[in-house]
Amino acid sequence: MDHISIGAIRHFVEIHAVIAYFILYLGVIIEGEIVVIFAGIFSYLGSINLFMAFISVILGGATKSLIGYAIGFYLNKHHSHRPFIHKIERRISYFLPRFKEKPFWSIFISRFFILGVGWFTLIYSGYKKTSIKMFVRAEAYSLALWSIGFLALGHFFSFTALSISRDVRKFIGVILIFFILFFILERVVAFIVELFNTKDDLSFEE
Repeated sequence: MDHISIGAIRHFVEIHAVIAYFILYLGVIIEGEIVVIFAGIFSYLGSINLFMAFISVILGGATKSLIGYAIGFYLNKHHSHRPFIHKIERRISYFLPRFKEKPFWSIFISRFFILGVGWFTLIYSGYKKTSIKMFVRAEAYSLALWSIGFLALGHFFSFTALSISRDVRKFIGVILIFFILFFILERVVAFIVELFNTKDDLSFEE
C-alpha cells in the first residue's frame, strides 16, 4: 500500500464518479447508511460532487420507499394469509409498537433503525394501505434528514481522519475505527429504544 496515496484514491473515484453515483443509488436501495457515509467521505475529499451525491441518495431512498410500499400493497391483495406476513407484523410490533396509533412517526423513525426495520416498515405500510399522502410526507421528511445527517457524518469522518494523518494507512485506520464506534453506538441506541418500548408496553397494559 506504500505506492497508494489518498490523492490516488481520490482521483480514482473522481474519474469513475458516474459509476460511484450509480452504486450510491443502488446501495441506498439495498442497504443504506454505509454507502451514504462513504459518499460523504469521498465528497469531502473532492472525488464526487456533494449535490449529485445528495440527489443520488434521495432518488435511491424514494425508489426504495416506492418498491417497499408496492410490495406490501401486493401482499395484501394476493398473500394476506401467508406466514411471513405475520413475521413482518411481529417485527414491526416489536420495534414500533405504536405503528397503528402513530403511523407517521413510526414510518419517520424507522429509517434510522438497524436490522432491516426500514424495509419491514415500508412493506407493512403498503400492506396496511397506509394513507399515501401521509406515507409520502413521512418518508420525505425522514429521507431528507437521514440523507443530510449521514452525508455530514461522512464529512466528519473524512475531515477528522485527514486532520490526524494524511498517510493512507492511518487515514483508512481512523475511518475503520469510526465505523466500529458508529456501529457500537447504533446498537446501543437500538437497545435503549427496545427497552423504552418494552417499558411503554408494560405501562400501557397496566
